[in-house]
Amino acid sequence: MRRRVYLALVSGAVIGLAAMVSAGSSRNAVLADSGCTNHSLRGPYGFAVEGQTGASEGTEPGEIAAVGQIRFDGNGGLTGNEWESFNGATTTITFSGTYTVNSDCTGRAAVHNGMTATFRLMLVERGQEVNIIESDQGVVAAGQITRQELQRCSNATFRGVYGFAASGSFFASPGTPSELFDLAVWARIVADGRGHATQQTSASVNGAYSEANETAMYTVNPDCTGSATLFHSNGTTEHVNFVIVERGTEIKFIDVEPGAVFAGSIDKQPSDEGED
Repeated sequence: MRRRVYLALVSGAVIGLAAMVSAGSSRNAVLADSGCTNHSLRGPYGFAVEGQTGASEGTEPGEIAAVGQIRFDGNGGLTGNEWESFNGATTTITFSGTYTVNSDCTGRAAVHNGMTATFRLMLVERGQEVNIIESDQGVVAAGQITRQELQRCSNATFRGVYGFAASGSFFASPGTPSELFDLAVWARIVADGRGHATQQTSASVNGAYSEANETAMYTVNPDCTGSATLFHSNGTTEHVNFVIVERGTEIKFIDVEPGAVFAGSIDKQPSDEGED
């Protein structure tokens, strides 16, 4: 399974990073000394989480991906909504909960309504981003929350050259352990700010590589969420939901086609590096 290989690679990366901690210890000390509170985490954010759930000995775990928008009130309360795919069955969830941020910028969050989940978190870049891991037994999932830094959005917010590389899975019967194939996708996207985009796509499906030029139509809502339809060169379509963050320079996305477990982040290229 791709996820198992991924987790093994992550474990190796963590061991390697541990050897580098001492080199950055002085900078980390400065960040810790500045201190964090619940007020350090406030306003609208977007997030993306991937992993597995329901794993037990002798059983196949379910693959999950979730993307959504969350708002922290600065006083320990949170509300949000997300699109979640479990083995390719996508649902929309509205939730609320609580969070606590410690002085060392670590913390915890608990979601009580809409879904039940607990998380360990750490604020980085002065609360611009938050690294999270779900702490519930039987779940292997982690991701990142990123500050929106936008009060209102429109199609014009999504304009310029963007790129992404992500991997996922596709299930023959959504919601069941019926994985059909693994896939990886690389893309260069040019969005015109008026709801239309072109996309150069490279894809590998179970190791079979292909390239294509495609088009898309998208809509951005005032709250900076949105949706897009991708028109493939073979005549099929694909639907994606997303949240725009970091003043429009990053987009958290999830494929909401039945059977897809595929999510990630799209990053904007500076205008002097190839905008058409």
